[in-house]
Amino acid sequence: SHVFTIAGYPTRGNPILGKVVGLDASGNSRNTEPLAADDLPYTTLGYGNGPGHHAIAGSDSADAVYDEEVNLAGRADLTDVDTTLAGFHPETLVPLSSETHGGEDVAIYAIGAGSDLIRGVMEQHVIFHVMMAAGQLDSR
Repeated sequence: SHVFTIAGYPTRGNPILGKVVGLDASGNSRNTEPLAADDLPYTTLGYGNGPGHHAIAGSDSADAVYDEEVNLAGRADLTDVDTTLAGFHPETLVPLSSETHGGEDVAIYAIGAGSDLIRGVMEQHVIFHVMMAAGQLDSR
């Protein structure tokens, strides 16, 4: 996975790639985008790190952002931005040339040779070693 999070409390059915549409005090959809403390709308998904907000017109590739400079401008006003287009890349907290991977545990299941090495909850870094042992590999 990548280091991203779901922001705020989007209403059920809110587009995962869209801007947050929140709930009112009764739990009903507001039909308007709530604003953050800086009076700007925000997306449902937000990245912890990466190249930052870009809206690359006409792009149909998520990788096009790697041809752009890292965005150091901070928060953008997304009011008039279609965040569901392929050329949109969300804001990030830590500006880096690319995003990094997350560190949460993942489910892993196995049958066959080496499956006895898979037990309960495992740290991600152990999976590499399990695969090497199951495949009887000496090196990468």
